[in-house]
Amino acid sequence: MVIFDDIGSFPLPEGVDRKWVEENLVTPEYEEMVRKAFLMKASVVECPNYPQFRDMVGQFMELIRNPEMQDDAYLISEKYAVIKEVEVIAKMGYPDPVRVCVTGPFELYYREFGPVIYDDILENLSKSVERFIRNAVEMLDDVCSVSLDEPSLGLNPELQPTEEQMQLAYEPFKIDVDVQIHLHSPLYYRSMLNVENIDVFGVEAAKDARVLDIIDREEVESAGKKLRIGIARTDIDSILGEFNQRYGVNAWKDENLALKAIDEIENVNVIRERFEKAEEKFGELLAYTGPDCGLFSFPSQRCAMKLLENTAKALGLE
Repeated sequence: MVIFDDIGSFPLPEGVDRKWVEENLVTPEYEEMVRKAFLMKASVVECPNYPQFRDMVGQFMELIRNPEMQDDAYLISEKYAVIKEVEVIAKMGYPDPVRVCVTGPFELYYREFGPVIYDDILENLSKSVERFIRNAVEMLDDVCSVSLDEPSLGLNPELQPTEEQMQLAYEPFKIDVDVQIHLHSPLYYRSMLNVENIDVFGVEAAKDARVLDIIDREEVESAGKKLRIGIARTDIDSILGEFNQRYGVNAWKDENLALKAIDEIENVNVIRERFEKAEEKFGELLAYTGPDCGLFSFPSQRCAMKLLENTAKALGLE
């Protein structure tokens, strides 16, 4: 069975910006904002991720680098390794499966230190990420998967970890749920086939289906891994740009036009066709599917939900 999940990030409500979020993390108003957005996603997504409203690096590194919260340099104490949004969902008593995304150790390292990798710091960052994950899994009633988001791996030529460093980075993640790795480029997937604790490779394929030609089904199968294939585009700038050029309008300034653009360019039939091709190519190796990436850059929450609703319909869930 293929599970419909989402990557995580979600547009802020109208009138709210990230500065407000950072200033109001511990307020009832922020908790209510998280609850509303999560329930929106949960109304159509089988395994919704907590709504990620904050910067993917900052939300973790601000805690990890705080000396008052550390057991060692860049090793956060377990009691502080809490994802606020997960805490909110846990307080709701939500009983169904939840997906938990965390920023991967290589992305955290690269954004903090650059491309030269020192193993001791990488190891501590990796252990810190594992503590966030373990606490989240313990808080929630049901976690379908956790996902390590590694956008720079394969996209940034400066970042060139060795296979030994990959083993080191992912060695702590001995967790009794599926561990996905969200690769924005599949370039490094072969280097991770022998990394025991990674269960699922996430591949963005909706924008460019040719990336699936890089994935060797037999290699993935023999390594005992599964796949998450993106089937709905999330490059909203390009989607609206195509629509604007086609009709001579400005969909960025009109939510109704933006909704029409998503419904026309990323319609149910287009998404269904991508899913069927991925299923035909990979069969039972296809374990998860959904949008390519996060939805934070979408013009509004309604627009983000339109893409999720179209995806659910394409998968026969609505």
